[in-house]
Amino acid sequence: MLDKGRVGGGASGIAGGIVRNYYRSEAITELVRLSVEMFEDDPEAYGFRQVGYLAAVPAAQADDLVAIRDQHARAGYESELVLGAERCREYLTWTWPDWDAEVEALLHERRAGWADSMQTIRRLAERARSAGAEIREGVEVSGFELGERGVEAVVTSEGRLPCETLVAAPGPWAARLWAMLGLDPHVDVALNGGRERRPLMAYWKAQEGEFAVRGPGLSGRAGVEAPVVHLDQAGPLRSDSDGRVLVRGAWGIYFRMGRTGTGITGGGLPVLLTDPDLDPYGPDNPAHAAEPGFAEFFTSGLAAALRRFRGRAADWQATPAGGIVAHTPDNYPVCDWALPNAYAILDSGHGFKTLVVGRLAAQDILGGEPRLGPFRLDRFERGAMHAASKGPYPWT
Repeated sequence: MLDKGRVGGGASGIAGGIVRNYYRSEAITELVRLSVEMFEDDPEAYGFRQVGYLAAVPAAQADDLVAIRDQHARAGYESELVLGAERCREYLTWTWPDWDAEVEALLHERRAGWADSMQTIRRLAERARSAGAEIREGVEVSGFELGERGVEAVVTSEGRLPCETLVAAPGPWAARLWAMLGLDPHVDVALNGGRERRPLMAYWKAQEGEFAVRGPGLSGRAGVEAPVVHLDQAGPLRSDSDGRVLVRGAWGIYFRMGRTGTGITGGGLPVLLTDPDLDPYGPDNPAHAAEPGFAEFFTSGLAAALRRFRGRAADWQATPAGGIVAHTPDNYPVCDWALPNAYAILDSGHGFKTLVVGRLAAQDILGGEPRLGPFRLDRFERGAMHAASKGPYPWT
C-alpha cells in the first residue's frame, strides 16, 4: 500500500468520525450494519464510542425517516422511530430538559456513535500489517504504465513497481487518478428520459470544528451520555449574536461531545467548490478552512436547539476546521473495475460509515460480491442511482 504522505494524512485522519446508518439509499444500509459490527467487535482498539445517533427533522423529512426505519428493519439493524411534534419534544427533553427546536420526527440508532479518527486508522493499518501487507508512506504515485491488460506498472517517487492488480482508493484525488489511468473524468447520467454529461466527482468543502463554552456543554440528565445529534430545520436560522437571518431556507447541524468529554465537535452545511487545490490537504490549506461565518452559523444552530446556549455568542472558543470531499453524481460510493486489472473504490466521503467496504472489495476482486452490485460505475448511465433524502445535505 502506497501513501504519498502518511496513513491518515488525508480526509480520514481529520474526519469527525461519526458512525451512523442515516441514509435514504437502501443499498448502503447493509454495508453500514456490517461496518458497525466491525466497530462493535473491538471498540477499544478502534476508539469507538457507542453513544448512539439521533436524527431530528422537520415535517418535510418525516417520510425519509419512516423509509430509513423500514430499511433498518429489513437489514436487522435496530433503531427507534418517533413521529409527531409533542412525542418528539417529550423524547428529546428527557435527555435535554432545555431542548427547544421544533421537530416532527426523530430516529434513534442506539448502536451508532462516533470513533476517534486516527485511532481507527491506526487500528486498520495494524490489522493490514498483521495480515502481511506492506505499507509504504512517503511514496507518491506519479503515473501508470498502461498496456493491453490495463496497468502494467506503477510509477512512483521511489521508482517503478510492476503491477499485477491495482486497487485504487484515492479519496478526494479521484479525478486526478482517473486521468492518470487514461479514463474520462466525466460520466453520462440518465435523467428525465435523457442524458446529462457530468463530472465523475464534484468537490464539497466539509465544515466542521471544535467549540467550547463555560457551562454544562452537551451533558444530559445525570447518568445519560448524550448521543450524536443530527438536527435539520426548515428555516430560517437567526444569529444568536444580533438576530439577523443567517439562512433563510432549510439548514442543519450535527454535533457530539468532544473527545475528552468536554467541548463540542460538530459541523454544518458543506460548500460546493469548483476545481479546488487539494494540496496540502486539511486546515493548513486556506482553501480547505471553514468559511468565515461558519462558527456563528454553528453556535447559532446550537442556541436554536438548546436554551443553555442562548445569548452566549460572545463566549464561544471556536477552532474551525475543514476538508475537501469528492462526491459522485448521486453522492454514493463507486466500487468497480475501472480497467481490466484496476479496481477503484471511490468512497464519496462515506469512509467511517462504510468501514467494511475494504473487506467486501477484496471479496469482489477475488470473485464477485453481490452486495457491491448497486455501487457499479454504470449505474449512472443506466439511471439506477441511489435515492436522495429531502434533507439539506448532499450526502444523505
